[in-house]
Amino acid sequence: MKYYETKFEDYIQSINKYNLHPKITKTLYDLPEFSNIILYGPCGVGKYSQALNYLKNISPSELKYERKMNFIFNNKKEHFFKISDVHFEIDFSLLGCNAKVLFNDLYYHILDVFSTKKNKSGIILCKNFHNIHDELIDNFYSYMQNIKYKNINLSYILLTEQLSFIPKNIINKCYLISVPRPSKTKYNKCVKKKIYIEDINNIKNIKNLKSQITCLDTDIIKISDKIIENIDNYRSIHFLEFRDLCYDILIYNLDLNDCINYIINYFIEKKKIDEEGLCIIYKKMIDFFVYYNNNYRPIYHLESFFYTICKVVNGL
Repeated sequence: MKYYETKFEDYIQSINKYNLHPKITKTLYDLPEFSNIILYGPCGVGKYSQALNYLKNISPSELKYERKMNFIFNNKKEHFFKISDVHFEIDFSLLGCNAKVLFNDLYYHILDVFSTKKNKSGIILCKNFHNIHDELIDNFYSYMQNIKYKNINLSYILLTEQLSFIPKNIINKCYLISVPRPSKTKYNKCVKKKIYIEDINNIKNIKNLKSQITCLDTDIIKISDKIIENIDNYRSIHFLEFRDLCYDILIYNLDLNDCINYIINYFIEKKKIDEEGLCIIYKKMIDFFVYYNNNYRPIYHLESFFYTICKVVNGL
């Protein structure tokens, strides 16, 4: 399979040539047409290819019809979406901070398109669903209801790397299919060229890629260091400034796990957190993630968790 295919047919041809997930393909074939499906698994394991292969059996043109739809949001920003004769593709990582309003406008535009078809049926393929905006995930179930007044049969295929953040009402409405990482044997079968150990001595001009890899995003380090500084100097904490630092994690969409891990590891290395303190932090962390992932006042729970770390570090 090529690194980045440009057409639907490229993906279909790749699966026909060598299918890394034949059991999943059969499972999808056995599902009713226009089913709500969640394909979940690690990045780059073939979720999108399997989804297109499923759509090929529903598509009258077998996905040979492919276009790009131009959609102008608020008469300002231009968005492009790939479409076929049976589905629309929406990449949730590209919707931006106005995702809720943009998706709502796009949803009704899609309904207008499907309402002009004879069978009035279609599928919305949601790529990178794990990047969905918090405000949109709360309302997403309402978009999955049957549209009775226009007799439109609209269904969804959600492609996501995680599953735990999806509300139960959405999960209960979908078929769940796990797409695991293929084995090394399967990868080797579809690799055209192999490098043998005896030929390694003849390789020249190898770039040191490892030296170009940074462990963490610089924004994560920068903001985490400021939080660490505030925790160290807790007597001079300005609460509004500290809250702004917590907001920066959310605004810049930083990986919260990396931020927390960086901060905790720093204090462990400085021997400011012992085993007892670590137990207190991890117990608090369980409650923190439960409430934080409910999307209700996340800044409050994030702030509270960092203050717990502050209390442990400074023995308060």
